Amino acid sequence: MKVTLLAPTLNEITAVQAVLPKIKKEWVDEIIVVDGGSTDGTIEYCKEQGYLVHAQRGRGYGTGMKQGSEIATGDFVIEFPPDGNSLPEKIPEVVAKLAEGYDFVIASRYKAGAKSYDDDFLTSKGNWAFTKLVNFLFGATYTDVLVGFRGYRKDAFRRLNMNALGLSWSIQMPIQFAKKKLKIAEIPADEPERIGGVRKMKPFKTGWEILMVLVKEIFKR
Repeated sequence: MKVTLLAPTLNEITAVQAVLPKIKKEWVDEIIVVDGGSTDGTIEYCKEQGYLVHAQRGRGYGTGMKQGSEIATGDFVIEFPPDGNSLPEKIPEVVAKLAEGYDFVIASRYKAGAKSYDDDFLTSKGNWAFTKLVNFLFGATYTDVLVGFRGYRKDAFRRLNMNALGLSWSIQMPIQFAKKKLKIAEIPADEPERIGGVRKMKPFKTGWEILMVLVKEIFKR
């Protein structure tokens, strides 16, 4: 099965220089850097290193990931933000779980055996609350619904009704997989501190956006 890795970027030059070279060629068949409009040299560096760079049309994390999924040629698609918060060495574990027959695999920061070193009080409580809500409302058993590092079977993804444009993409996907009764798994994966750049998530603004998507999903098929 062919594996495509989507690496969303927006002014992450320091991180991509440190993280992308750690992704071994034998782990994935295709790496697509999905860039949201970097002006710090991220695009130039990635092209110089031979990565396929997709300049997304329109703004927003979800916009970029949807476009990336459409051009991905892999049977498995891995979403892997190369900002330092995700461990490259966990990529083979996500792929292995998909190969076992799971449709959706989350690299969870809160599953037993893993820890977040980037959380603050607001983000830890927010992640906990949104995960509990998703599990209660949609009959799921997730430990981490907001982490950006996850993988899915492309044929299963095509069955979803994904339309979130921003960071709420992260919560809409686990909701949709749960609603479709697809096969879901998690692996434990530490979250290191981000490397350089600026965190795109704004606790209150992003939290409100995520909450609105969650509410809409209650009434959407």
